[in-house]
Amino acid sequence: MTNSTRHNERALFRNPEPASQYLLTAPAILYGLFMAGRSTLYELIPGLSRKVEIPVICVGNLTTGGTGKTPMVAYLADYFRKQGLQVAILSRGYGRRLSKQPLILPPHSPSRHLSTRELGDEALMLHQQRPEAALVLDGDRVRGAETAIKQLGPDLILMDDGLQHRRLRRNFNLVMIDSQKLFGNRRLLPAGSLRESLTAIRRADAVVLNKFDQHHPQFYREAAEILNHISPARLFCARYNFRHFAAAAGNAIRDSAAMKKLGPFCAFSGLANNQYFFAQLRALGLHPEETISFSDHHHYQAGDLKDLLKRSASLTLVTTAKDAVKLKALTGREENPLRQRLWVAEIGLKIDNEDRFSALFKPFLTPSGRQNLKAARP
Repeated sequence: MTNSTRHNERALFRNPEPASQYLLTAPAILYGLFMAGRSTLYELIPGLSRKVEIPVICVGNLTTGGTGKTPMVAYLADYFRKQGLQVAILSRGYGRRLSKQPLILPPHSPSRHLSTRELGDEALMLHQQRPEAALVLDGDRVRGAETAIKQLGPDLILMDDGLQHRRLRRNFNLVMIDSQKLFGNRRLLPAGSLRESLTAIRRADAVVLNKFDQHHPQFYREAAEILNHISPARLFCARYNFRHFAAAAGNAIRDSAAMKKLGPFCAFSGLANNQYFFAQLRALGLHPEETISFSDHHHYQAGDLKDLLKRSASLTLVTTAKDAVKLKALTGREENPLRQRLWVAEIGLKIDNEDRFSALFKPFLTPSGRQNLKAARP
């Protein structure tokens, strides 16, 4: 047996293909055929999709799990607000209790009485972070967009997580990709994490490689295929920056330097990629002595709070804004012992070559520019 053969066998032994992958191959093939056929129908039959009378910018992704769609929607909502435009954010409100019932929140609607059960965690976080933007939750995106236009009169619509929702025509597709995970095993659901094949990148007007500060070790080799589908001029890198840390009890705000004085820390989160959050804290010099991971969109229960208090002992607790909105109802009054020790990391999206990125959206800033946008497509 040659050394090369031994090496290949050892590599195969270290990274065995899970048996479930083989069992899921047939469903993945069927799913891929369905998505390809569906895409072809939308391209060939214009009547399957609906155009609305104002521009639609879609923020989506190709994979399951968090890629930064919601922070990008918040970024764009802030950008257009500064340019004097009124924005309506359109989302299905993942995880909300009455998912089939439309819900419209006009700009600056009170949020104290709202919960994640009514809006979903990410939608509630968006509403609290960008109260000047209208929020429309509707699984039927066409109906949601038309209702928003009729009742609120926005200048444009930001559709959160809409790349695969082809019924509503859009003027701009922005695709978010996680630089740490990329495309996983490059297989379609349910054998992998891909919602569509990589050729769907061709529908993108821009691609943002998020979390680029901690990109995958094999990133450049794995990501090369992206350039087969989109021009390098439409490719951008982004990362999260900590803006500040806010006390869950009271109104105190601290920067990272001031936060270090409160250590040692226990960090916890329920994200698609908890390790990225923990690594960011370490990069700031806030080295957690304890880290606790929950699943993405985790619905916190009273038992979780008891466990957090027990495991954290007297450590200062740090979590994300997405987790904080779910904890608020459970922790109740500010005197709650967990709330007294809890700090919330407020983040913002930092995009490399920001001027070049912003230039993509200049046509949306004026009435004449919006009228001259290229035809909306599914």
